[in-house]
Amino acid sequence: MKPTPERSRLRLVHLLVIGSSGAALLEAQPALAVSSVEFQHSFLRQSPDHASDTGALALNALNNNHDLGPGRYWVDIQVNRVYFGQREIEFVLSDDDRLLPCLSAPLLAELGVRLDSVADPTLLQSSCIDLQRLIPGAEIEFDSSQLLLALSIPQIAMRRDVHGQIDPEHWDYGINTAFVSYQVSAQQGTNRYRGHQSSDDLYLNSGVNLGAWRLRSNQSLRQNDHGKREWSRAYTYAQRDLPGTHANLTLGETFTSGDVFRSLPIKGALISSDLGMLPDVLQGYAPIIRGVAQTRAKLEILQSGYPIYSTYVSPGPYEIDDLSTIGSSGELEIVLTEADGQVRRFTQSYSTLSNLLREGVWRYSSALGRYNGADDLDDPLLWQGTLAMGTVWNSTLYGGLMASDFYRAGTVGVSRDLGSFGALAFDLTHSRANIDTLQSQDVQGMSYALKYGKSFASNTSLRFAGYRYSTEGYRDFDEAVRQRSHSSSWYGSRRSRLEASIFQNIGTRSSLNLTWSQQDYWQRDDVQRQFQFNINTYHQGVNYNLYASQSLSKTRDHDRQIGLSVSLPLDFGHSTNASFDFQKVGERYSQRASLGGSADENRLNYRASLSNDDGRQQAAALSLGYQAPFGSVGAGLTQGNDYRTLSLNASGAVLLHAEGIEVGPYLGETAALVEVPDIAGVGVLNATGVKTNEHGYALVPYLRPYRINHIVLQTDQLGPEVEIDNGTTVVVPRRGAVVKATFPARSVTRLVITARTLNGQPLPFGAQVSDGAGAVLGVVGQAGQVLLSTSAEPQTLDVRWGDRNEPKCQLAIDPQQMEQAQGYRLQTLTCG
Repeated sequence: MKPTPERSRLRLVHLLVIGSSGAALLEAQPALAVSSVEFQHSFLRQSPDHASDTGALALNALNNNHDLGPGRYWVDIQVNRVYFGQREIEFVLSDDDRLLPCLSAPLLAELGVRLDSVADPTLLQSSCIDLQRLIPGAEIEFDSSQLLLALSIPQIAMRRDVHGQIDPEHWDYGINTAFVSYQVSAQQGTNRYRGHQSSDDLYLNSGVNLGAWRLRSNQSLRQNDHGKREWSRAYTYAQRDLPGTHANLTLGETFTSGDVFRSLPIKGALISSDLGMLPDVLQGYAPIIRGVAQTRAKLEILQSGYPIYSTYVSPGPYEIDDLSTIGSSGELEIVLTEADGQVRRFTQSYSTLSNLLREGVWRYSSALGRYNGADDLDDPLLWQGTLAMGTVWNSTLYGGLMASDFYRAGTVGVSRDLGSFGALAFDLTHSRANIDTLQSQDVQGMSYALKYGKSFASNTSLRFAGYRYSTEGYRDFDEAVRQRSHSSSWYGSRRSRLEASIFQNIGTRSSLNLTWSQQDYWQRDDVQRQFQFNINTYHQGVNYNLYASQSLSKTRDHDRQIGLSVSLPLDFGHSTNASFDFQKVGERYSQRASLGGSADENRLNYRASLSNDDGRQQAAALSLGYQAPFGSVGAGLTQGNDYRTLSLNASGAVLLHAEGIEVGPYLGETAALVEVPDIAGVGVLNATGVKTNEHGYALVPYLRPYRINHIVLQTDQLGPEVEIDNGTTVVVPRRGAVVKATFPARSVTRLVITARTLNGQPLPFGAQVSDGAGAVLGVVGQAGQVLLSTSAEPQTLDVRWGDRNEPKCQLAIDPQQMEQAQGYRLQTLTCG
C-alpha cells in the first residue's frame, strides 16, 4: 500500500521518537561500572499475544549494557573545554560505582593547575588525587564510548601562563604537499581621449612542504609603466622551526625583522624568534604584581572594576607574573583578603608600547646575507643582530648591531612602563658609512628616537607617538646603498620624522580617529606630510562617517580629500544597504549613491552605484563577487560619459598531495586539508563557500599557527544518507603547515520498517534488530517501527527480545526495492 502524505508525516514523527529513544538507549554510556537503574516495565503496553514478561525482558536486555571496568585506558583529555592531548590514565571504582580518573600531582601541574594555591596541599601527596576534594567546584565527566575525559576546573585554581599554550609535542608539521595560491585580474577599457587600454596582472604565492621544511616563493607577472609585461619576484626561501628555541631558520630571499633597525631585503640566512610560539599571555606586555601576605590569603585583581584574576598566595612575599590585561594602559586594583578576614587594597597603573616585553621574555634575530634591493642597486654583504629582553622595573632593554664592508651601525634603547604617566621608549643609533661620492667619502652621525603611548580616563587612546631626529651625517643602510649606487630613488638622508595615532570614543556609538606622519630631508626643502581623519557615529540605524585625508606632500593638493558617507540598512534582501557619499578631491566635488548587499549565506556580494561630479562627468558601476568552493571570482563594469571599463578578477589555490589534486580558496600562510571520505557537498563553518568535492576533500585557509583551531562541518545540511561520527575536530599546525583533518563518514541507507509478527501483531517495544554479524542496528519503538542504518544490499536481519541469545524471528530486506520519502526508505514487513 502506497503511503499517503499524512501517513508519511506520521511516520516521520515516529522516526523522531524512535531516533531519540534509540540513541538514548544504545549510545548513551555513562561512566558506570555497574548499572544501578531499574525501569518500571508495567508502563509498557504489550500485545496480549506476547508473553506477560516481554516488556521486562526487553528493558533488562537494554539495561544490561556493561560499561568499562576499572583499569588503564588511553584517553583524550579536555580541560575547561580546551583540548589538552592524550594520556594513559588509570581509572578506579568509587564508592558510588563510578569510574574516576587517578590523577597525579605532576599531571595536574601539566594540565595547568596552580598547585601552590590549593586549599589543602596535603592532598597532593596522594598518588591518586581526588580532584573534586582537592578543588571545590571541579567536575569530572568520562565518556567511555569515545574515551574522552573532560575536566572542569575553576579558573581560580588554574595558572594563567598556560592560557593559549599548547605543548610543542602537539605542534603538527602537517602533510607533504605542494600548492600555488593565485590572484589574477584583467581590465579593458576605452576612453574618448586615450583610446583603447588594457592591463592584466598575475600574482602567485607558491609553496612546497616536506617534513619540517617549507619552501615559499612569491612572484608576479604584471605590466610596467611602459605597458610591457615583466616577471618579478619578492622572495624565495626555505624555512623551518628550530625546536626548543621559539625561533625559525630562513634560508634564501627574505626580509630582516624591523624591531630595531628598518627591515631590509636580503639573500642569505636569518634566525629570528617567533613570539607566536609563546603562550598568548606572554606575547603582550603586562606588569608583575609583587607584595607580601601575612597569612594564606586570597588575591584578586580587578581592571576598571572588572575581576580579571584570582588565586591564593602563601604567607610571605608573592609574585604574580602571568597576568593578562586588556588595553594598552589602565589601572589595576589588587585586593588581598587574609585568612582572618582582613582586607587590604592596592592600585598599580600600567602602560605599554609594541616593543615592551614581559619580564623574562626574549626576542632576538640574526641575519647574514647580501642586500637584495628591488632596483638596480649594489648587493653588499651584511650582518645584523638584534636582541630585546624584558627586565625588572617594568622595563625592556633592546639593541642591535649591523655591519658591512662600508657600513657600521649600532643601536641601544630602553622602553619602560611609567604607570599612570604612560609608556616611554628611547633609543639612539650611531652609523658610519663610506658613501664614496665626489662630495664626501665617509659620513657618520646619530639618530635619536622617542616613542610614547597612553590611554586617558576620557576614553582617549594615544596609541602611538614617535619622533626621530637624525644628524646630517647619519645614514641607515638602505640610504647608504642608494647613495653609493647613485640611484634616482635617493632623495637625501632623512632629517626628522613625526608619527602619531589618536583614538577617541565619544559616547557608546561614536568614535574619532586621527593618524598623522610628517618627514623632511636634509638635502630637500619640502616636507612630506600625510594624515587620515575619521569621525564615525551611529544613530537610529544609520551610520555616518566624516573623513579627510592627505597623502605624500603639501605640494600635491589633488591628493587632499574630504567627504561624508551615510549608510543605512534596507528591509529587503539579505544584508542589503544603501549608501550616499559626498566628496571633495582637490577642487572637484562628486556625489555617489550605492546599493549593495550579499546573498546565498554571504557567498554572493553585489554593489551598484551612480555618481556625478561638478565636471558633469556621470558614471554608473556594477560589481559582483562570488565565493565558490574552487575559489572566488568577481566582475565589474563602469560606464561614464567618456569612458567604459570592464574588469575581471579571480583568486584561489591548487594543492597537490599524496591522494590527488584539490582546488579551493586562497590559502594564506597556514591551512588545512579536510577529508570526509567520498562524501561530496559537506560545508565547513570555518570557511565561507568551502565544500568538499566529489572525493570528499576541501581546503580551509587562514589557520592560526601554534594554536588550537576548531574545524567544524556543516552537518545540519546533510541528507539522511550521510553518517558522520563527529563533525568537529581540532588541529594545531606549525607556521606554514598544511595539516590534514579527516572526519570518519560513510554513505548509508536509512530504513523505516514497520515490523509485525506472523500473527500480525507489532514487534514488542525494545526488541533489538541486528545484522548477520550480530551488530545491533536499531531498537524497535512504538507500533513496531524501527529506524535502521545499513548498506543497500539485500540481507536478513535478526530480531531478539528477552534474555535469549537466539533470534525470535528474522526480517528479509531489500533496500533497493523499497519506496522512498524524504530520503528514507519505507516498508512494512512480517518478521518470520
